[in-house]
Amino acid sequence: MTTVITRLFASEKTARSVTNRLHRERFSSRSYSVITEGDADSSAALVDRLERAQVDPAAAAAYAKHLTGDAALLLISVTYKPLGAAQIARGILAEYETIDVGTVPEDIYMPDGPEPAQSVLKEHPRFLTLTPDPDDPPRGPVTSGFMKLLSPHRTKRSVISGERRMSRMFWPKPLVSHKRSATSAISGGAHMSRKFWPQDLLSRKPRRNSVIRGGSLPFARLFGWPSISQR
Repeated sequence: MTTVITRLFASEKTARSVTNRLHRERFSSRSYSVITEGDADSSAALVDRLERAQVDPAAAAAYAKHLTGDAALLLISVTYKPLGAAQIARGILAEYETIDVGTVPEDIYMPDGPEPAQSVLKEHPRFLTLTPDPDDPPRGPVTSGFMKLLSPHRTKRSVISGERRMSRMFWPKPLVSHKRSATSAISGGAHMSRKFWPQDLLSRKPRRNSVIRGGSLPFARLFGWPSISQR
């Protein structure tokens, strides 16, 4: 958004005094300008200049008529910087006496549309871009001399250059083994239990209710406890 504020002062000195106040309030020097009678070749040229600066046509014609002698027109075009810029500017202007040019719009609010630009940083140098020299031809971004900003994407199967695989650098071994599952970690499928006694790994004997030979339950019979809970 942009707000265009115009005021006509009786002298250029007064108008410059206002711009000094704006500068102390951190207004950009490009946001305001002082126009005098000698800044335009004719009244028509002054009106055209003011209209190109978004000044209302009726106000532009009134200013061109009254801009004579030592009179000076202050043109302020403010956005959101500093915060509340339009209100700050109006507060400063209210402290000075201005020339009455009639009932013309001296404050105009205009919503700004999107503007195409090569960078979002409009008031600062572009990141990694050479500062242009008026005497030199355009050189472009600094990065164009030693690296690319964007690289074409390509699916890779290896992080090694050339898509080589480390397993094939020093032995001819496949990455994935297709061997059958083994029942033993010992080569040949041998079991350690069979190395020193002929005992099966799993017993197929019938299950017993007691560790005492014969299946006796002395403690259950002594205290009258059931051997298995029925709950």
